[in-house]
Amino acid sequence: MFTGNRFGREIEFREGAPVQLLQYTEDNSGDGFGKIILNPDALNVLKNIREPLAIISVVGSYRRGKSWFANVLHGRHDGFDLGAKVEGCTRGIYMWSPPFKLESKQSNGQLVQKRVIVLDSEGIDDPKQDQNWATKLFILCLALSSTFIYNINGIVGRDDIGKLYLMTDLSKFIQEPENGDFLPRLVILLRDFTLESPESFKDYFMEKLNNVNPEAADGIKKFFYDFDVYGLPHPGCKRKMLQHMEEAVTDDLDEEFVEEVEKAVKSIYSQLPLKYIGSSTMKGSAFVKFLNDLVERMNKSETSTLLSIPSEYESIIQFVAQEAIKEATGIYQELMDRSLGEEGKLPILWDEFDEIHKDCISETNNLFYEKIIGSPTQIEGYVEQLNERIFKYKEEFVKRNSDELTAYNENIAKEFWEKFVKVGLTQETLFESTEEFQDALKNFELAYEKSMMRSPEAAKVIASYMQNQYPIAIDHMTQLGRMNAELGKALRAKEEAERLQLEALAREEEFRREMEAQKYEREENERNFKEKMAELQSNIDQQHKSHEEMKQRLIEERELAAEKYNQKLELLHNEMREQQRINEEDKVKIFTEQQAKFEQMQREAEETGRRKHEELKEQLRQEKEKALESQNEFFKSQLASQIEENRRQHAATLEHMRMEHESLRRRIDEKDGGGCVIS
Repeated sequence: MFTGNRFGREIEFREGAPVQLLQYTEDNSGDGFGKIILNPDALNVLKNIREPLAIISVVGSYRRGKSWFANVLHGRHDGFDLGAKVEGCTRGIYMWSPPFKLESKQSNGQLVQKRVIVLDSEGIDDPKQDQNWATKLFILCLALSSTFIYNINGIVGRDDIGKLYLMTDLSKFIQEPENGDFLPRLVILLRDFTLESPESFKDYFMEKLNNVNPEAADGIKKFFYDFDVYGLPHPGCKRKMLQHMEEAVTDDLDEEFVEEVEKAVKSIYSQLPLKYIGSSTMKGSAFVKFLNDLVERMNKSETSTLLSIPSEYESIIQFVAQEAIKEATGIYQELMDRSLGEEGKLPILWDEFDEIHKDCISETNNLFYEKIIGSPTQIEGYVEQLNERIFKYKEEFVKRNSDELTAYNENIAKEFWEKFVKVGLTQETLFESTEEFQDALKNFELAYEKSMMRSPEAAKVIASYMQNQYPIAIDHMTQLGRMNAELGKALRAKEEAERLQLEALAREEEFRREMEAQKYEREENERNFKEKMAELQSNIDQQHKSHEEMKQRLIEERELAAEKYNQKLELLHNEMREQQRINEEDKVKIFTEQQAKFEQMQREAEETGRRKHEELKEQLRQEKEKALESQNEFFKSQLASQIEENRRQHAATLEHMRMEHESLRRRIDEKDGGGCVIS
C-alpha cells in the first residue's frame, strides 16, 4: 500500500522518506567558517549501494519550489519538507532514502541498472546564510552530481541568477581531471514562466544570461558540453495552496503546468547520466569516500578551496581497491569456512577441494570486479594484490585438509599394519617363513590401498612405512633367523625403490594439481579482466569530454596491462617448466640410483657367489685331499697287513718245509740204521 501524496500521470511513485545527508553548523564567534557535519546513518545507506550511481542535485534560491520539484522526481507532492515561511526550510543537504533503482537504456542500446540519489540542498541566497557556506554548497553539489538541476526565476534578471555567476570561471573552485566527464549535466528550471513560450528555452536563457552576465554565459558554454532548459509556468493555484504544495492535488493544478513538469521529469530521467571516475562508474562506497574527502577539504579552509579532483580520484581509487580486496578476501574466507570450516567436514579428496575453491574464487572475483575501479594498469596491480591474499588464505585451507588427510591415512595404515604385519613379528606368532612375511606385507598394502583416501598424502604415508617400519620388520625377521640376510638386504632395496617411486608420484600429483589450479585461475582472471575492459570502454562511449583521448589511453593501458600480465604468465610458465624439469630429473635420478643399487647388489651377489664357489672348490679339494690321504692311509694299512700276513704265511711255509725236511731226514737216518745206504 503506497503512502504519500501521489503526483500521478506517468511519473513513477517512489516509497521512502528524506534523511539529512549533511548539515552546516555556523561558527558561534561569527569570525570564521563553521563546520560541515555528515550524517553517519545516511552514509551507511549509501556505502552499501552496489549499482552505478546517478546523482541528481536540486539547487536554487530559497522559496522557489526546488524541494517540491525534488518531490515530483519521486512521483509525489510530499516528501522533502517544503515549509511555508519566508525563510528557507531545508538546512544542509537532504537525500531521498532509500535511493531508488532505475533501469534505462544507454546510447549504445545497453540496459543499465542504476541507483538514483536525489539531493535537495539548502536554498542559496537565503539572507541569513553564510556566504562562504553558500558558495561551498553550490560547488559541493556541482562536484557530487551527475545531473545538476538549478531552479531559478523565469525572468532571468540580474538578481535572479543566484550562484550562476560562479560559472564565470569554475577552475577557481574545481580542478577537473584531464579526461572523462566530471561536471554534471546541467538542467535549468525557469519557474513561474508567464511569458509566451519561446521556440527554444535554451536559446532564450542563454540570451538573457548573456545580457545580465556574459562571463557566466561563456562559462556555461565552456564547462558544460550539453544542458537543457525547461520553462515551467505558474501552477495556477491559489496562494494558500502554494503555501502547502505537499497537499496539492495534481488535477487541481494548471494543466499546462502539470504537462510541462511531467515533460521535464521524463526528459531528465531519459538522459540521466551516471557519475564517473575517469572510465569507471561511481558506486556507493566510492561516493561516500568522495563525499568525506570533499567535506574534509572544505572544513579545512575559511574560504572556498580549490578541489583537486584528480587527487580525489586517486584517493578514491585506492580506497575502493583496498575495500574491494578486503571484502573479496573476506567473502572467500567465509565461503571456504562455510564449506570446510565446520568440525568433521575435513578431510576431503583434492578434486572435491578444488571444485569448492573454484566456486568460492568465482564468487570472490565477481564481487571484486564489480567493485574495483581505476585504469587497466591500476586494476591489474590490484588483481595481483587480491591473488596474493587469496593464495595465502587458500594455503591455510590446503594445509588443514592436508593435515587431516595425513592423519586419516596414518590411522588406516596403523590399523592394517597391526592387523597383518605386527601380529606376525611377536615371539608367540612369528612368521614361519619369508614367503609368509612377504604375503603379510602385500595384504597390508592391498587393504591400505582399498581403504585410504587417495591423495599425495596417502602415498607419503605408505612411503613412510616403507622407509621406517619395513626395514625394522625385515631386520627383526633376519635376526630371528626366519629370513636369509642376503634376501633381507634385497627386500629392503626393493621397498626403498618403491618408496622413492611413490614419493616422486606424490610430488608429480601435487604439481599437476597446482598447474591445473593456476590454469583455471588464469583463465578466470583473463575472462573477468576482459569483461572489465569492455565495461570501461562502454563507460567511455557514454561520456563526451576527451572521448578519443580516453579511448586511446584505455587501449594503451590495456595493452600495457596485458604485456605485464603476459610477462608474469611467462615467468610462471618458466617456473612450472623448471619445476617439471626438476621432477623429471628427480625421476631419472631415482631410476639411475636404483639401477646403480641393483647393479651393485648384482655384482655383490655375483662376487659373493664367486667367493662361495671358490670356497666350495677349495673345500672340496681339501676334503678330496683328506679323503685321498685317508684312503692312502687305509691302503697303506691294508698293504702292511697284507705284507705282514704274506710274511707270516711265507715264514709258516718255510717252517713247514723245514719241518718236512727234518722229518724226511729222520726217516732216512732211520733207514740207514737199518742197513740201507743212500748216496
